[in-house]
Amino acid sequence: MHRRLFLKGLGVIGVASSVVLPKIAFAGDMLDPMGSKLAGSLYYTKDAPGRWKGKEETHVPMIERSGNSIEVTTGHEMDGYVHYIIKHILLNENLEFVEETLFNPEIDAPISEHDITGLNNRLYMVSLCNKHDAWLNMLTL
Repeated sequence: MHRRLFLKGLGVIGVASSVVLPKIAFAGDMLDPMGSKLAGSLYYTKDAPGRWKGKEETHVPMIERSGNSIEVTTGHEMDGYVHYIIKHILLNENLEFVEETLFNPEIDAPISEHDITGLNNRLYMVSLCNKHDAWLNMLTL
């Protein structure tokens, strides 16, 4: 089945750059995108790198908390518009969009800061690479 038609039919969370996490796949109280069958195929995680095995160290967003803020770093070099991290996307515990940070690959490093006041239980961070797709990590609050 064509990937775009499949995603359109699921009723997905769309993020401007086509990063998506289907809500239907995580229905009910078992909201666990980190352990989903989609991890390693539609998006990637440290434990499910799929076809990008070996890229985990430079693509998984690392999240460090300090009080009500987090710093997110993706250990990826920014090679101009050839190979770079496009953005970081913060999602709440229900996989709803909270905010994003776009990067200019000619001057930025893939580091973002986010206020997490009001977020509960878990948060998810997506790091989007122009060549190696979307990478997801989670922080339990």
